[in-house]
Amino acid sequence: MRSCARMAQAASRVLRDTIGLRLQDTAPRPMPAEIESLTTEMSSRRAGSGVSPMLVALVVLGLLLAVYAHWRFGQFDDRIDRLRGQVAGLRGEQDRLASQMQSLQVRLQATQDSWRSELRGLREIPAQLGELGQSVEELRTRTEAPQRAWVRAEAMYLLQLAERRLDLEHDVPTAIIAMESAAARLATLNDPAVTEVRRQLAQEIAALRAVPVPDLPGMLVRVARVEDMAPSLPVLGMPVAQGHRTTADAQPRGLFERTLRRISQAMRDLVSLRRIEPATARLVTQEEESLRRQHLELLLFAARVAAMQSDRAAYLQSLRAAEAWLAQFFDTATPEVSTAQTEIAALAGIDIDPPLPEIGAAGRLLQRVIGGGPATP
Repeated sequence: MRSCARMAQAASRVLRDTIGLRLQDTAPRPMPAEIESLTTEMSSRRAGSGVSPMLVALVVLGLLLAVYAHWRFGQFDDRIDRLRGQVAGLRGEQDRLASQMQSLQVRLQATQDSWRSELRGLREIPAQLGELGQSVEELRTRTEAPQRAWVRAEAMYLLQLAERRLDLEHDVPTAIIAMESAAARLATLNDPAVTEVRRQLAQEIAALRAVPVPDLPGMLVRVARVEDMAPSLPVLGMPVAQGHRTTADAQPRGLFERTLRRISQAMRDLVSLRRIEPATARLVTQEEESLRRQHLELLLFAARVAAMQSDRAAYLQSLRAAEAWLAQFFDTATPEVSTAQTEIAALAGIDIDPPLPEIGAAGRLLQRVIGGGPATP
């Protein structure tokens, strides 16, 4: 409806303008004579022909222009309506985006405020951590001070025990165990003051492990085995044989039988035949034979005691004396005596008391640390 009204208004305006122009053209004006004569001639011609074709053409052209204008204006109106709808939609979208932007700005501002507060809290964390670390360190110092003192004293006792075992008994394995226990106790502490002590203690333990420690239990077993062989070793010389009296299962009952038995036994004890070497022609009584064996056993026992005490001089002296005693008073031609001599010589070649490294520096350093001084060698 609105488009039709606009088209009618436009057509009326075009027609009105056309008629107005025409009336203006037909109004009387003062004209020159030539023009006036020409006008009179044309008027006479028009009066004879009726309506002017020019006017009709103009009217038709105006109508066409009005229709075209109406069509164009209709398109413009539709386009304008579409554009207005799009503008309205864009304005609605803009309003929605504006509201979203405002909401996002509010949320962003809240997030920024939260971040700022968290950052301020994070800036305070290092100071708080420092205070907490100081408090923890102070608490650790207070709680670990008694434990540290106890562990130091325990390690000092173990080091002194190791030194006494080495000095008095030359007991290398026990000393190593005691020193390793002391090192393990010191390792449980996070104490920089005993770092040098632990380093020196590790060096001393390594030096003790390098000592060639003899197999003392095996040596004692070997010496005891030779001792057990002594009562059965053959002595040098001719042992005086005692009468070997045979005991019959049934004693004679008659006097004659008993007398005959005693006479025959006495004859067997008086006469004994044996082939002997000139070197062993000396007679050896049973007391002398027993004395030789007991003296050998005593020498071997002395060597065993010296080995248990790690007395190198007494050990070698006892074995050499036993070896000389075997060579002098026992028959070395027999396999038993030869085996005993070989075993004694092998035992004499074992160093029961090897040289020991000097230890004690770690104990002195620890004693200095306990006293409150620096742990410097």
